[in-house]
Amino acid sequence: MKALLTGAAGKIGNYAIGALGRRGFDVVATDLASAGIPQDVRFETCDLTDATAVDRLVGLVRPDVVVHCAGILAPVSYVEPELSEAVNLDGTRHLIDATKSHAPDAFFVFVSSYAVFGPCGPGDPNRTATDPCYPDDNYGLQKLTAESWLQQSGLRQCSLRVGAVMDLHNLTPQHEAYRSFVFMVSLAQPEHGVDVRDVARAMASAAVAQPDGHVLLIGGDDSWKLPAQQLRGDLFGAVGLSVPHEEAFRPAPDPNDRAGWFYECWMDTGQSEQLLGFQRITHDAFMDELRKEHRARRMALAPIRPFATWGLTKSSPYTGKNAIKPGPTVWDDICRVYDVPINVAQARSSKPPPPPPF
Repeated sequence: MKALLTGAAGKIGNYAIGALGRRGFDVVATDLASAGIPQDVRFETCDLTDATAVDRLVGLVRPDVVVHCAGILAPVSYVEPELSEAVNLDGTRHLIDATKSHAPDAFFVFVSSYAVFGPCGPGDPNRTATDPCYPDDNYGLQKLTAESWLQQSGLRQCSLRVGAVMDLHNLTPQHEAYRSFVFMVSLAQPEHGVDVRDVARAMASAAVAQPDGHVLLIGGDDSWKLPAQQLRGDLFGAVGLSVPHEEAFRPAPDPNDRAGWFYECWMDTGQSEQLLGFQRITHDAFMDELRKEHRARRMALAPIRPFATWGLTKSSPYTGKNAIKPGPTVWDDICRVYDVPINVAQARSSKPPPPPPF
């Protein structure tokens, strides 16, 4: 069977190539550039924002399975909202339309996010796939909109709502937006991590099992359900750093009032694990690997650890002479720090759904 994989050069896509290949798929990888993609994998350059190019690609490949993991993630979606809309909405729409035209029997696996649920505090129960969704940022709204379009497309399909993806070799994305954003999530925020290899395994399993019409929650096992303070403490410590003082972070709102929290949450992954069998790497196993990977770095940073931590703290929007006062919601802070109009969350995700299938 032939699988068309979008976002193949990205954080998850590169692992998904191997996961799909091990399941017997003939993978056709696509992205803007082929950096990091194995030379023995067929690669086709394609800009998903170009409808003609997408139509040509799908017509050329005629896949049995489409695995769509290309996207602009938060917080980059906050800094570059036009690009985020073009890729996350227009790109997905183009891929759905082209699949309906050239591969109407293909199964479509959409990589979504738990951002669709909207703000969640530690007082909230584990999220389930049937819970109502109230996203308050453009990224979550775009993912939820794309899920809706896919569900109305007439294609056989499923959506995978993925938690906080952890990659041993790519812990800190290079985009400058991440430097300040790490402080904009309260240390009390519930975060559901998952190893990137398990995410790739879930994608490949979905491509095989083809659970039509399902929304599946993709997070690690219960060992990955941690407050942000513990998860970051483990990660920072493994690479030789200390977590900055709590004053550098957005303070914790009322635990029973979700409005002031971020969209990260703990999820009930029982059904997803039963269907896909993807949870292999525990939090402790991941941390053991990470500590081994960064042993030399920890030793090198040990003498200057306080200074390195101080350097991190300088990126916080809540400290220093230009410090901001935390707003009622995380989105308020995002708009101030990144100079984003407050209505972008709604304006960038209000496109009408595609027409119903004939």
